[in-house]
Amino acid sequence: MLTWWILIGLAVFLIGVTKSGFGGGVGLTIVPMTAIAMDHIPDRGSEAALGLMLPLLIVGDIIALWQYRRLYSFDSVRRLVPGTAFGVVVGGSLLWAFHQLTHLVGAVILIIIGLESVSLVILHWRLSRRGENVQLLREPLRSHLTGLYAGVSSTLAHAAGPIITMYLLPLRLDRRLFVGTNAVFFFLLNTTKFPAYYLSHQFEKAELSFSLRFLPLVLAGALFGLWINRRMSDRIFSGAVYVLTFCLGWYLLADGILKLAANLKG
Repeated sequence: MLTWWILIGLAVFLIGVTKSGFGGGVGLTIVPMTAIAMDHIPDRGSEAALGLMLPLLIVGDIIALWQYRRLYSFDSVRRLVPGTAFGVVVGGSLLWAFHQLTHLVGAVILIIIGLESVSLVILHWRLSRRGENVQLLREPLRSHLTGLYAGVSSTLAHAAGPIITMYLLPLRLDRRLFVGTNAVFFFLLNTTKFPAYYLSHQFEKAELSFSLRFLPLVLAGALFGLWINRRMSDRIFSGAVYVLTFCLGWYLLADGILKLAANLKG
């Protein structure tokens, strides 16, 4: 049991690390790690992973907002808002529908997180091959579709980081402006998800008091991220995280499918 609590603690610690602006791929591995660990915690389950993470992600966003205050591109965030808002509504509706399948919800959440993890890593690798400055669509369609995908992806699995990164990179923003824009966008996105999570019962097995127990780890991760940002290559670290996330995604996908099949047979 201690091993699984340590894994949850590590995932929470990585929230602070990634919100500090270090390790762009770190965010993808947080939810898969948490879902795997929570699946082994009595009276919690993998379906508690999303609710557990949301308040902690918002705290991380607030830390990032303070660190990079006044360093953000308002126009970039503004263009993403319409599609993102609609995406949160779509994602929240899907979560509500999944929750009605009470005996299947754990397996469905595992499958969703697994699919999101694998598909977003593949998307990252494919777009990286084409070059960081590629733009596949023109505005405003590019912003609307990116926002929609980010809203749905983030609501279902807290996994919108790579798609927003791919949206911002062609804009050639200064590094600090890039991180600050991410901070503003994800603060707005994550706070918007609160009503959707409440209505879809994501906090039933992950009440707010439970999440806040891990708050010191977010703060420690943010300090560590600022420290290591000056001492280690972000590209090497992120590359390793993408590989890990890809493997975890396949594990979650397989585990979710097996549990879904077992529940359907039962």
